Order: sequence, then C-alpha cells, then structure tokens
Amino acid sequence: MEKMVYGGDGLARTPQGVVLIAGVIPGERASVRLEERRRGVRRGQVLKLAETSPDRIVAGCPYFGRCGGCHYQHISYARQLELKQEILAECLERVGKIRLDVPISVAASEPWEYRNRARLQIEKQGSEFAIGYYELFSHRLCPVERCPISSPAINTVIAVLRQGVGAACFPDGHAELDLFASDGDRAAMLATIESPVAAPPGFGEKLRAAVPFLESVCWREQPARRETVWGSGAVTYRVGEFHYRVSHDAFFQANRFLHEGMIQAVTQDLAGAHALDLYAGVGFFTIPLARRFEKVAAVEAHGPSAQNLAANVGVVGLRARVYPKPVEKFLTTASHHWDLVLVNPPRSGLTPIVVEHLRRVRSRRLVYVSCDPTTLARDLAHLTPSPYQIRSVQLVDQFPQTFHIETVAHLEQAG
Repeated sequence: MEKMVYGGDGLARTPQGVVLIAGVIPGERASVRLEERRRGVRRGQVLKLAETSPDRIVAGCPYFGRCGGCHYQHISYARQLELKQEILAECLERVGKIRLDVPISVAASEPWEYRNRARLQIEKQGSEFAIGYYELFSHRLCPVERCPISSPAINTVIAVLRQGVGAACFPDGHAELDLFASDGDRAAMLATIESPVAAPPGFGEKLRAAVPFLESVCWREQPARRETVWGSGAVTYRVGEFHYRVSHDAFFQANRFLHEGMIQAVTQDLAGAHALDLYAGVGFFTIPLARRFEKVAAVEAHGPSAQNLAANVGVVGLRARVYPKPVEKFLTTASHHWDLVLVNPPRSGLTPIVVEHLRRVRSRRLVYVSCDPTTLARDLAHLTPSPYQIRSVQLVDQFPQTFHIETVAHLEQAG
C-alpha cells in the first residue's frame, strides 16, 4: 500500500492500474481481489494480509468493516493523525499547488464517545425492530447495539429503542432518526425523524416518556415536509461561558470534546473593530468574536440556523448584527472595510462569487474553517499568495476513526 487518500482508502499501484482498498495501512502488503471498474475507479477487497503495519490495532467496534460510519479503527490514533496531516498537505499541493512554508499543527480529540450527533437508520416490521447505520458502500442496514464513537446520551437512546420502545412507537417501514445531544451531567436531546408516512398519534409523548432527557421530538413526513413537533423544539448547548440555542435541523459542531478548542483555534489572537462571520450557523464563532471585536456582522442563509443565530447573539447586544441571507447576496452590497473575515462554508467550499469578493475586500485577516481539504485547496489557490498569504494551518480532529478532516487556516494580507 503506497498511501492513504482522502475518502478512507489505501492506494496501491498494480499492473492493472491504481486500486483503492479499504481497511489497509501504508506499507502493508496484501492479496487483493480486484472488483469491476466503476466510474473510472477500480476497488480491491483484501483477501489476506502478507505484511502488516506496526500501527495496526484491533478495532474498537465489532461492526467495523461492515458499518460505513468509520474508516480508521484498525489504525492507532497517533498514526491516524499523521495520515490526516499527510493527506491534507498532499491535497493542498496536488489540488491547490500550495507547498506550505509552515508546519500543519494538530488538535487531537478523545478518540471515543465524542459525537454529540448521530444519524441512524431504522427498520421496523411488526415486532421486529432494528436500528443502526448503512453498511459500507451500500444502503443495507447494519444493526448496532451501541456506537463507540457516539456520546453516552446517544447510546442510551439506542439501548432504550432496542429494548422494545422502538417496536412499540415506530410504524412499519423505514425511518431516519437524527439525534443531537447537549453535553454535561444533565444532557438534553433533540430527535428528528424523517419518514414517508405521517406521525403516529402520540408518538412524541411515548418517546419522551421513555427517554426523560429527550427535550423535543420532530416528525417530518417526506416528501410532503409536514412536521409535527412535541416539546420545546430546541436545546441549549453550553460551551464554556457561551450558551447556544440549537433547534431541529440547525448545524452545530459534532465533537463534544473540541468545542472550546475549536473556538480557540479560530479566534486565537484576533481582535479589532469590525469582524464579518460568513456561514455563521447558530453563532458558534459569532459570539466569541463579539467579545473580541467592537462589531460583528453574521451572515447565514439557512432558515432554522439563522433563527437560532438571531436568538443567540441577543446575549451580546448591539455588538453583533444578523443578516439572514445568502453570503453572495450580502457581499454584493457589503462594506469592504473589515479587520477580520471568517468563512466556514459547507463541504462544497466557496462559490466563485464569494472568492472574488474576498479578493476585493482585502481584510487584514482571513480565517477559513474547512470540512473538506480538496475544496479548501481549490479556494486557497485563488486567495494566495495574493492578496493573502498563509499564516498558519491547523488540523482539528473533529472526527477520530474516520477519514474526515477539519482544518483552520489563518491568512493575512500579503506584503
């Protein structure tokens, strides 16, 4: 195996061409069964390992290799971090033609029980009830008794549903269950169910009676998008001195151990008069920035997140103003005088319109929070080495045991 690539696979070069293989580590040798080429990519399945890496360990989950949620459980955590650094550097150089002059620092996480959000699949037929995740490379259900990367609160709900509550509450068929849990000794939880059928009468009351810390239940009938909500519709998430209202569908950072570390990685030594927070979500970074800047403008287009954002910035008064509109629309009329611009875009990265506006704004500092190293590399290629230069790059390991990479890049005006 030559190297790991973004997506969780190992890459090997064979007489038949490049092959992607799951469950391997660079330096290992294996007998592999080649599969048919799909979409220009040939995959291989390990039949036998001839030489194993000293970094290979026993997976911490009995479903690893079948469940599609994790990709690196067979690799020691220290080596996982090294591999992610290598993948990030390779993406920056291959996609963005960026060879870093600064080292990539790493903020590690507790490697287990870190997720405060889980999207589970449910299958119910009569008295038969199963809950779990999709299998690797398929939409077949992999039932689980617990998920070792999810928080204790989420695993409590899985256990309760498996002990008869799920069979009693859910209608027959398939449903998707999104669980979001606040942290701390007294966890509160949101449950969002998506299903092709209408909510059963009294569903929310039954589920909340079975799970005392379940703050709110939302049943969403698809594709009609009819919603039924039981409870408050939101939870309050505390991160240090900051409080955040988070409702059904609103985005929030998924690693409960790295919230304060993520805020520190982004805000660091930042301070000044005016800051602009683009793709602000519920205000995860907006509120800390409002403690460091005289005024903050926060832009968020997603309805539920923007509503939470408006409620959350109320605690900082006039120092933060919310703009519930697309970033592109805001930038067409915005002032070009900012001490800081923070961007935290979706996986698809920045649109060309946003990149062009960022080039014109020429903020003193620009911070890019990325959840995809390929789109980060693409965007940085258009922003550096002019009008910005890279000051630091940090890999914040929000998702141990998986291939996902979260990056915080600090840029400053060139020259």
